[in-house]
Amino acid sequence: MTPSAPPNGGASNTPTVPNVTQLPLLSHLRSDSPPPVLPIQIKSYSPQLLGWSTTNSVGSYDTSAPAVLRLLTWNVDFMAAGSGRRVSCILDHLRDIVLPDVSGSCILLQELDYESFQEVLLNEWVREHYAVTPPDMESWETYYGVATLVSRDLCAFNPQMMPFKNSVMGRTALFVDVELSLADSKDSSSHQTRVVRIANTHLESLPMGTERRPVQLRHIADKLREDGVTGGGLVAGDMNMIHFVDQDIHVRAGLQDACESDDPSAFTWGFQPPMQFPPGRLDRIFFTGYHLEIAPVEVVGKGLKVQGTSEWASDHYGLMTTITIRSLI
Repeated sequence: MTPSAPPNGGASNTPTVPNVTQLPLLSHLRSDSPPPVLPIQIKSYSPQLLGWSTTNSVGSYDTSAPAVLRLLTWNVDFMAAGSGRRVSCILDHLRDIVLPDVSGSCILLQELDYESFQEVLLNEWVREHYAVTPPDMESWETYYGVATLVSRDLCAFNPQMMPFKNSVMGRTALFVDVELSLADSKDSSSHQTRVVRIANTHLESLPMGTERRPVQLRHIADKLREDGVTGGGLVAGDMNMIHFVDQDIHVRAGLQDACESDDPSAFTWGFQPPMQFPPGRLDRIFFTGYHLEIAPVEVVGKGLKVQGTSEWASDHYGLMTTITIRSLI
């Protein structure tokens, strides 16, 4: 959700009430009309070039489309100090514990800033196994934003950024399409595939965002149902569902919640550190239904701290699930 610590370098250990003045406020028109969708690029690291390149960024390995997609989302908290070392801690945790096998995986990160985004691009595990979109921070609306990491065995294409016209905090949705094989295809030699669209988002924060969040999610849902998205779509990220009226915004957008439980074990925010606000399930994975089958959602990163320090890796936990596509016949 919205960070509670003083931004970058605040020394206080006392949780404070989230203050809208801590967030950048932009002067976009408050419009319900469809926001613009901007084509962007996706890049991968080239050992030959000793740098990141947008040439042959995805599908670099000559393999058929996987039948299983593993999806992970994590708000990495740009407001606490040390965003670079904290995102490194998160990436190490993913490498060692959560995703030791990276094949067929997408990692959706929210609240990256310059320091943490650079750390992602410098990470050897990321360089070896993932393509990254956006390729830089230019498509963000403010000094923090979202990025999606796509494992290089996936055929990923059509990356797009949607800046929300009704956002005063620079919030966006990031889309990328991937190919998956049908899990129940009877003829493995035919390589029947479908296109799945994955959206990464951070909806408007705080009570002032209550009227904006459903509009933002509805625009995302419309993109997930576009022609050409033959396997269905998913959106994951920090939905900031802090108010009781937020709890059905996905239903109003025609989406399903991959995790129906409101048990405290499913909560993703409010523990690191304990807050004046009640803990809640702010991070979600929604999907369009259709062909998609979603495994039970797992909460990851509970209690994770930067090694040798008392610093929480993030004020949010992460979420992970696996997705398959089945034919309707």
